[in-house]
Amino acid sequence: MNIKKFVAAMLVTLFTFTAVFGGVYLAYILNKTSLSGQISALLDKVESDKINFLVMGLDDDKTRADTIMMISVDVSNNSVKLLSVPRDTKVTVGGKSIKINSTMGYKRREELMIETLRKLTGMPIHYYVEIDFDGFKDIIDVLGGVDYDVPYNMDYDDPTQNLHIHLKKGMQHLNGQKAHDYVRFRHNNDGSAPGLYALGDPGRIDAQQKFLKELLRQKLQPQYLAKAPQLIEKIYQYVNTNFSLSDALRFVGFLSDFDSASMETYVLPGEAKKEGAWYYIYDPADTKELVKNTFGFVNGKSVPIATPSPSPSASPSN
Repeated sequence: MNIKKFVAAMLVTLFTFTAVFGGVYLAYILNKTSLSGQISALLDKVESDKINFLVMGLDDDKTRADTIMMISVDVSNNSVKLLSVPRDTKVTVGGKSIKINSTMGYKRREELMIETLRKLTGMPIHYYVEIDFDGFKDIIDVLGGVDYDVPYNMDYDDPTQNLHIHLKKGMQHLNGQKAHDYVRFRHNNDGSAPGLYALGDPGRIDAQQKFLKELLRQKLQPQYLAKAPQLIEKIYQYVNTNFSLSDALRFVGFLSDFDSASMETYVLPGEAKKEGAWYYIYDPADTKELVKNTFGFVNGKSVPIATPSPSPSASPSN
């Protein structure tokens, strides 16, 4: 196997998921994993060419999932589809209504998250990837930052999380810290939420997915192959995954031909409602239809996609 092709494929993999705080499954290049046996045993076995990753980015105290995405790779059709799950999605745990992001504050937190997402979506989960914000910032810095057109002035402070976001509107160079700030922004200190941010979580997800696509566009270039050793070192410090080197090898041919512009992005169907607190209330019927007709799964089993995928441009995630 051509080593450059392998590294290029691994970098595609890295960029695709790192940009959304997660799918950095390069650390496993040492064929190691920090994932517990209990979590590994809970994950589904791959039974078709459609392979799903649960990707999560944890906040600073690691008790909440700030970003939750399910990424489906269809090797036979050379496609990647991404389903973002709003962090405020209302779920029931132990008879109590909570936001899905706070499941990470419970015992058996990863298992609970996996079980909850499988119940919500009907999609199997084959691989699990978890990363924290320090890892995201470091990897962006190793890549030399990102040139990005910030659509609005952003001013937000949350001393409890040591989160301070102060970005000006316009084209600028974002280092790791500023990229982190951009993708975590939700609203300003005065409560104003510009543009799609007024939608709550879906607006924030839209911003994250646009950032991901721009990162891919800029960084999928040959000169970044030289940064592979640094990336591997950084990734292994922060990633928690069951994705091994042998697993990665299965994706080399697919990923080396992957076009980031073809990636389709969606948001779990639903709407924000105030039910005591503000929650994102997912729509079971629309979710079932989306998962069946776009992702090709029914009750955890792969099925043929009978109808064309909805146009990503029709989704609030684009």
